[in-house]
Amino acid sequence: MSENTKKYILITAALIVIGAALYFFYWMRTPQYTFTQIHEAVQQHDLSKFEKHVDLNSLYAHAYDDVVYYAFGDPKEANPFLLGIVQSLKSAVVPIMTEQTRHYVETGTLEDHSEDSSDTDATAAVPAPAPSPKNEGQQLAEQLKDRTGFGTMRYEGVESSEQVGKTADVAVKLYDKQLEHNFILHVKMYELDDGSWRLTEITNLKELLKEREQATASKLQQLNSKVQAELDAAITTAPGTISIASSGGWFPSYTMQAAFTLHNISGKTITGLQGFVEVFDNDGMLLQRCRFNEYLTLAPQGSISLNKLFSLNQFKPETVRLLRSDLQTVKWQPVISSVSFGDGSKLQLLTEIPKNK
Repeated sequence: MSENTKKYILITAALIVIGAALYFFYWMRTPQYTFTQIHEAVQQHDLSKFEKHVDLNSLYAHAYDDVVYYAFGDPKEANPFLLGIVQSLKSAVVPIMTEQTRHYVETGTLEDHSEDSSDTDATAAVPAPAPSPKNEGQQLAEQLKDRTGFGTMRYEGVESSEQVGKTADVAVKLYDKQLEHNFILHVKMYELDDGSWRLTEITNLKELLKEREQATASKLQQLNSKVQAELDAAITTAPGTISIASSGGWFPSYTMQAAFTLHNISGKTITGLQGFVEVFDNDGMLLQRCRFNEYLTLAPQGSISLNKLFSLNQFKPETVRLLRSDLQTVKWQPVISSVSFGDGSKLQLLTEIPKNK
């Protein structure tokens, strides 16, 4: 091998090494690499690294505003009293979500060690805690976790990234193992002084909430298809009237009354049933789901009329949407989820996605 050839090979190798080093240095300063760091921080329970690249306070402050908008629609059209109550809880919800996320990163578990959640089911004799911003904030935080799939989403990588100056819009692919469904999360990031990046906001949370709600309903329908066919062959429902009443005053409470008829079309006596009254807006989005439980004796081909009264929680996003809706235009239906028969047999739908899915 000639000296010139050897020099050519050495120069080429050096250029490859330098190019690889420059690319690696560039890669380490991209938003995409930051997601690798965030993923590693969660896997390694490195809270310091995680909080360097994720601004939890900013993330959840923006998320709370989006959830409120998702619940109310345009705030200009919302009930200002209810809007004020829910917005006032932001200062309680954001710290709760932040602390629970920090706990998850450090331990890898979703267990809640807060004083409010300890031993809540120890005995039925213990009264429910009085309403307070902290209690209501904890409740809203749990709802936010459920709605966004906190703890069930798996990071699948960065789909795309668009950088403008010191800001970047990044599309991240997530997989929900319970729903068996892929979601694309769009986030906003800012460049730090050392060239790395920090996540501050989810920019498509409202769309994600709607997509996840639809995916949950679709998954439940799939899991329940066989039992649903058997229930449809056993009992039918006919909706009657629906109304909402308020106690009035500065801190009103709300109740919903629904009247409907059940008809036993099976060949067996029904001794008990459980179900929901579901209310939807014109776009098919769920506004309210109220559970009822009825013990009865309903002979084959027999009918019974029920008039159920439900207490509404005005701090739940779906209740807020219901209260600002026109009951003359909403769609509603009684849904039977479980039927017990006189011979000891039972039909029962799943009402939530199994945790092991």
